[in-house]
Amino acid sequence: MPPLNPSAAIASLLEIGRHEPDVLVRLAALAAALHLELDPAQHGALAEATWAIADQSPSASYPRGLALALAARIPLESVRERLRGLAVAPDEADAEVAARVLEAVGDASRIAPLLAGLHQGRTANYRLLAALPIERALESAAELPEPHNGIAEDARFWWALARARLGDSSPLESLFYADDTLPFLFWEEPWSAYEQIAAIAPVPPRLRAQLLALLAQADADEAAGMLDPEQARALRLTVWAATGTADAEGTPLRALPKAGHPDLEGPGASRLDIAALLAGAPADAQPALPDRQIAALIAGEPAEHFIPRLLALAGPAWPSDARIRALGLIGLAADLRAGRPVSPHRRAAEFMRNLPRPAPILDETEAPRARATDASTAANATGPQPPSRARMAPGARSMAAPYGAAAGTETEAETETEADQRRVNALIIVDGLARLRFVAGRRQIIRCWIGLPQAQAAVADAPIPTVDIPDEGLALSVELCWQGQGAAGLIHLPARRSARSEDCDLPIEVPDGIDELEAELLFRFKGKVFEAVRLRAAVEREGAAACTDAGADLQLAVQFGQRAVIELPERGAFDATITFGSAEIRVFAGKGGKIFDLGSTSALVRLLNDKLFLKDVSLVRRRSQQGVDERDAVLDADDPDVLELFCDLARHGATLYQDLRSQGFVDPGERLQLVNHDPRRYVPLEFVYDRGFPRRGARLCAGWQAVLAGEAVRCPACDTSEAAAAAGGRSDTICPLGFWSIRKVIERTDPARLQDLSTPTAPRRRLRALDAALCASSDKVPEDHRAELGATLAAAIPAATVVSDWAQWEAAVARDAPPLLILLAHHDLDDGLDYLEIGSEALDEELKWRFRPELNEHLINPPPVEPGPIVLLLGCLTAADNPEMGYSGLANTFSAFRAGVVLGTLAKILGRHAAPLASELVSELLAVDMPDADFGTVMRRVRRRMLGRGYLMALSLVSLGDAEWHLPQSRPGQARPPADSAAPA
Repeated sequence: MPPLNPSAAIASLLEIGRHEPDVLVRLAALAAALHLELDPAQHGALAEATWAIADQSPSASYPRGLALALAARIPLESVRERLRGLAVAPDEADAEVAARVLEAVGDASRIAPLLAGLHQGRTANYRLLAALPIERALESAAELPEPHNGIAEDARFWWALARARLGDSSPLESLFYADDTLPFLFWEEPWSAYEQIAAIAPVPPRLRAQLLALLAQADADEAAGMLDPEQARALRLTVWAATGTADAEGTPLRALPKAGHPDLEGPGASRLDIAALLAGAPADAQPALPDRQIAALIAGEPAEHFIPRLLALAGPAWPSDARIRALGLIGLAADLRAGRPVSPHRRAAEFMRNLPRPAPILDETEAPRARATDASTAANATGPQPPSRARMAPGARSMAAPYGAAAGTETEAETETEADQRRVNALIIVDGLARLRFVAGRRQIIRCWIGLPQAQAAVADAPIPTVDIPDEGLALSVELCWQGQGAAGLIHLPARRSARSEDCDLPIEVPDGIDELEAELLFRFKGKVFEAVRLRAAVEREGAAACTDAGADLQLAVQFGQRAVIELPERGAFDATITFGSAEIRVFAGKGGKIFDLGSTSALVRLLNDKLFLKDVSLVRRRSQQGVDERDAVLDADDPDVLELFCDLARHGATLYQDLRSQGFVDPGERLQLVNHDPRRYVPLEFVYDRGFPRRGARLCAGWQAVLAGEAVRCPACDTSEAAAAAGGRSDTICPLGFWSIRKVIERTDPARLQDLSTPTAPRRRLRALDAALCASSDKVPEDHRAELGATLAAAIPAATVVSDWAQWEAAVARDAPPLLILLAHHDLDDGLDYLEIGSEALDEELKWRFRPELNEHLINPPPVEPGPIVLLLGCLTAADNPEMGYSGLANTFSAFRAGVVLGTLAKILGRHAAPLASELVSELLAVDMPDADFGTVMRRVRRRMLGRGYLMALSLVSLGDAEWHLPQSRPGQARPPADSAAPA
């Protein structure tokens, strides 16, 4: 075949782009032309053909989304202006898609909306801003807000890059030289990080010079030990990608000469049998040669030599997938000739993922013909760049709609549905092809999004219940957990109920030797569970006959979720979600789920239920013999029993911590959500101890009093550099902050009851004032202690009621709906059935007992009233052979009846200690002087104060419910505000 001059080659591609019946082949041809050197007239023709596809395709359709993404790469001002108009047009179904594609090419019009999004918590915007010329819009680096700790683990890296554009590269340098863990971005294989960072090029000259200076210093700093190898690798990768000086493997980037390149392996393209090369790599099989290597061979000759051969393979006689792949190879080969980086993982069929960065914009005088668009200003649509699209494997179904589109519809006007029918959708991507089953022995992608059900994808078995999403949408982190692997990403869920999120691509290595893969996907809002989905699909061997059983296809099952978390947009971010079930914990901390074997905790359970109980008995009796009133007690740091108990608890907690650490566990942060799948068991997370293994005879550290009296999370005695260095071995001291119950905020949640909890919202952030209370106790609580508790309540709370049987209790709850309920019940068994007892043993069974099946909303919150009440459940358990404990068995049950917060203990409680403990709890809750503190922080303070007063049971005090509730101070004499009644959910 004779050579074809470049103009004729471009004309052939444009001809395909204008007249080919298959719209995806048309788009692939136009995308291939964009990789070549075009003059203004050819750019204009390319724009006209692209707009023709956009105009002819239905709104919110997949081809129109691809056409808009292609248009954004055409360097013509008229094209950009039209896209800018689409992005703000109030009646444009693809407004969000237009905004995304403009952000993907670094269009300056998106700077203001993206900056505004930062103030709405959309930390994914930092990555987009790093690729925009923000140095033209902001006068100083101080104008770019700094990210807080939250769901976006990579946010600080992108913020540092964006800040470096503004002249301050010190945060970026500090990130590489710090001892902290590198951002998750660098945990993946190098090309993945490289391609994301390369999107910010070209960078300003000043930043380029600063980056190259960092690179020049890296070798010396690594040799001197100032940079470890991983930090040095991340630094080099960043500089290579941002400056375009080398690819992800460090190979310098340079254009090939006009003539054939003599150093290339293999013959030149004019002598290559390209058809034979491609025949060895059909679309549905593992290629004999990677597309990048084929493109490198092809690129050995000028474009006028290899384009005709590839065009011949893109003719109508070939299958659609083969035609698209041949056209994609034109782009890959052109990029290699031009010295542009090409990942070894790139597939030619992914033509929309291979588009080059746009050239400088040409302000042409004659704009291409464009469909009239209302470009009046409208609310901004912000978010990450549009998703890449994969071709379906042969026999599979086609792909989903673009991000922001009304998936599943082809109407011009979008009809907003009353109920939210969006669900989690997912596909498996292997070599750029979408599938519904995994492939053994291969690296693949789980691509997921939230949107209307797509017939082409796997769809979750339950939709998102209708909740009000903020106008700016919702930023969600997505984490995958499977065996030893984890991956993470971010999506933005639009407020419009028919709009989809963008894709989240989560890599996974599927080994040989398994027939099925089952993994967990967790979607989190500000660190708390929004939706948990279990995915399952068969694993097929390459070359094996495909199974015809539809049940082997990818399936998604919703496990649990609490979408009420979004009703409080300003809630504080949690550092991690920890789920428990089958003796394993799964930790989701922003970098992909990790699985850890918790092992047996029975020894710690026995210690809590027996030794803590017995030591408490011993201390109470001793203080009674000494004439010390329980209200005046303080922690005696010299008492042998106290020290023995602390030592035993710390040793068990340290053993638990070291067992987890040996599996790669790291401290997930200070605010943790614990979701327990097995209500019969509990994870003793509060008793983890991370300050070393204490020697027998160890004493409390010198800072214990300051720790228990304050709010700090660092001990003045133990958190020095010297003490920290020795924390791994045996210790002569025990620090209260080593126990997670004293240092951390831990919110416990039962997944079966997530939708039954009373939760805070923006207009209803605070629990009701504690100006009324209802109290009942068993006669096993000493009479003088009951009287003292009654006096405490009467003195502190205007409307305090004490009842002596369950009938009186139910009547008072129904009549008054008090905001504070105190139950000092005796918990015991009768013929194997457990019950709660209040009042005298002489009462009839119906008055004194309530068996577990009889515990219902009539005992807690019958209307129901919002916010729900605080329930203090301090029951004593005397049956030694009863495996149930007060908290694990009953607090979960009470929380299901719209309680705001349920307080209980992880261990048995002494009957005579129940009333003083309740009095102390009430006094501490009423004494709270932190009106803006959340309930989790308040409970941490209450534990510290009570432990400092000698209440060892405070170590096992836990709360069930939303930790974000705020607790107002009670003012005696203040009229009670009317409660908000709500229909049962």
